[in-house]
Amino acid sequence: MLKKLLSKRFWPKAIIAFLIFCQFVGLFLLFLYLSDWSGLSPEWSVIAVIIVYAIGVVFAFYCFNSDSSIAYKLSWVFVILGFPGAGSFLYLIFGNKQNTRRNAKGVKRFIAPYQRASLSEDEWKQIEDKFPYAYPIAHYLHRVKGIIPYKDSSAEYFPLGDAIFEPILAELKKAKHFIFLEFFIIESDGVFFSSILDILKEKAKEGLDVRIVYDDVGCLTTLPSSFAKDMAELGIKAHPFNEFRPFLDVRQNNRDHRKMIIIDGHTAFTGGFNLADEYINKKERFGHWKDNGILVRGKAVEGYTNSFLATFESLYPSKPGEFDKKQYSSAMYIDEIGGYPKQKGYIEPYDDIPFDGETVGERVYLSLIQRANKYVYMSTPYLLIDEEMENSLCAAAKSGVDVRLLTPHIPDKKTVFNLTRSYYRRLLQAGVKIYEYTPGFVHEKMFIADDLMATVGTINLDYRSLFLHFENGTFLFGSPIIKNMKRDYLDTLSVSKEVDRATYERWYQKNKYYWALLRIAAPFL
Repeated sequence: MLKKLLSKRFWPKAIIAFLIFCQFVGLFLLFLYLSDWSGLSPEWSVIAVIIVYAIGVVFAFYCFNSDSSIAYKLSWVFVILGFPGAGSFLYLIFGNKQNTRRNAKGVKRFIAPYQRASLSEDEWKQIEDKFPYAYPIAHYLHRVKGIIPYKDSSAEYFPLGDAIFEPILAELKKAKHFIFLEFFIIESDGVFFSSILDILKEKAKEGLDVRIVYDDVGCLTTLPSSFAKDMAELGIKAHPFNEFRPFLDVRQNNRDHRKMIIIDGHTAFTGGFNLADEYINKKERFGHWKDNGILVRGKAVEGYTNSFLATFESLYPSKPGEFDKKQYSSAMYIDEIGGYPKQKGYIEPYDDIPFDGETVGERVYLSLIQRANKYVYMSTPYLLIDEEMENSLCAAAKSGVDVRLLTPHIPDKKTVFNLTRSYYRRLLQAGVKIYEYTPGFVHEKMFIADDLMATVGTINLDYRSLFLHFENGTFLFGSPIIKNMKRDYLDTLSVSKEVDRATYERWYQKNKYYWALLRIAAPFL
């Protein structure tokens, strides 16, 4: 008995139980005070306490049986039971990612069928024989999302947002039929978007189909409330994603974090960048901004187009008979750029949505880590990971894989920056090499494994990106640009500082209690 009382596992449970008991007593005393003040009998106070706690137990049970990650669920159970009444209300607004009937209908009617594509058995066999290391990931994405890896496509890598700015403008000017944009943040008065908007205005005048989807919360301070109306007057179809209406819709946590520009069905840009000036270093906020992106041409662009159309049509469906997906396929206008490009390897655009029961972004990352034999290089602005991800990174490093992680040295959010550093300790002990980008802030989200596979996109290593947001990424295998991605990564490490064990221990001793408290809140940040 004494041994159990002294064990490390007993005391956290005992402390939580004691705190919940204190909450119960405090709530009971509060109701007694209110009953005395209002003239109600004490019996009603007891009934009120029981009702509030019963509601909390129901919400906790519902939360624990959801399909969220175990760390996310346990954190919310603590909040629900630790803060009776208020915790249940907070979970309803911020934590409940379950699907609404409207979203379920949208997934069934638009998202699933719009994204579905197919390859013949022979084509799958060719991929399995030639790229056995990538076949399981490619097949997983097809199985759960209906998407496929594409040949007849090319990709070009840009190591900075600065480098992708002019190519975006050049390709937009070439557009002849349609332009689609989907972004988390658009800054209306910045150089980046203003330059793009000048072109969009001209293209809309020429009769092109120009559409914009932007996240309403992401653009809350960067776009005027009249943006959609202003764009409509210019002939541009602009729509906010998940409008911010906290008193009408409690599911405000599911944001559109995607970044895509699609031109005529055969050209697309994607990556970590938003349409704001810090992403192209026209405005300095947190030192030098390190971001990246890719330009994709050819058949693979259909993956981005289908994803955009699925979202757009699920939110703002066309009238029956008005919409034909074929008119937006890569084949429609590919001859205008000289036909399909011939580049080695495959490109597989994918996306992730928070209510389909699949954590696609995390699964792709985990698969790359677990399938790496020589190295896996990663860059992320935030490191708020669950136990499965942490265990996979540690296991890979202990197995002799060269595991490297790049994070910012100058934070955009100090709390999240401290949380990121709190995860270093176990990784460093396992042999993971961690670097901080000393010139400024790293915003790119990139994984590279063994010169053979890579993914780049919008998915951060945090709970919001992995479990709550609408995201997109691009899985590449056998592609020549993977070497360019690796070269950029190593170049970036050369101007970054490796975190050694001694330095980290000093940080840890100074911040360990603060970090421990932050870790409880990690799934909410």
